Amino acid sequence: MSRIPTLQATDISKAFVTGSISQQVIKQCSLNVYPGELTLLVGPSGSGKSTMLSMLSGLLHPDAGVVMALGTNLWSLSEKDLDMFRLEHCGFIFQGFNLFGPLSALDNVILPLQYMGITGDEARHRAQQALEEVGLGGRSHLRPLELSGGEKQRVAIARALVKRPQMIFADEPTSALDKTNSETVITLLQGIAGQHNATVLGVTHDPRLLSHADRVIHLEDGILMQDTRNSQELSAECK
Repeated sequence: MSRIPTLQATDISKAFVTGSISQQVIKQCSLNVYPGELTLLVGPSGSGKSTMLSMLSGLLHPDAGVVMALGTNLWSLSEKDLDMFRLEHCGFIFQGFNLFGPLSALDNVILPLQYMGITGDEARHRAQQALEEVGLGGRSHLRPLELSGGEKQRVAIARALVKRPQMIFADEPTSALDKTNSETVITLLQGIAGQHNATVLGVTHDPRLLSHADRVIHLEDGILMQDTRNSQELSAECK
């Protein structure tokens, strides 16, 4: 596994303002995230997990600090260039699946390739390959209504994977699933990280999934409190 970080956050902070009230959600934290492993952000509700994920993935601008992804300062990019960076290098998985009901599993997976200008036989071949990788090759013709919750999330994983991204971000990918399907999904994500040397960064509140991660980072009140890898505690890189 490469020890060159894919993602580097330095002194990032984020507050949300409602009227005259400002709530500091992330407090001047620094973090390196590496390829080839599944890293999970965990913590109580309101600890800043999803906010941290959004800043690291280029979806939410930090108030202060720097986020470097693949050597690029994300927040120095124009909005158009940032959109293109996410399209080319990032895959996203959400708790709500975000599948298009009228489309088959195969056509749902093809969609991001069309935005990249990949169409026709190549797009169908890549989408079928991605569905095979998540164990749904034989169900590619089915629409979301004909799939179970676990199968829908595996289609969503295939859709993220089909672009062959260097980074995959997963926000509570198992929250709508039962224990068996949750473990299937998290095992898939860990396998994808290792097999593709991808950086897979996820958020979860489910303690049952932590043993499936290569690295677990605990947040509390916007601060990185604990960083564990292979049962060894590391120093949290935060201020």
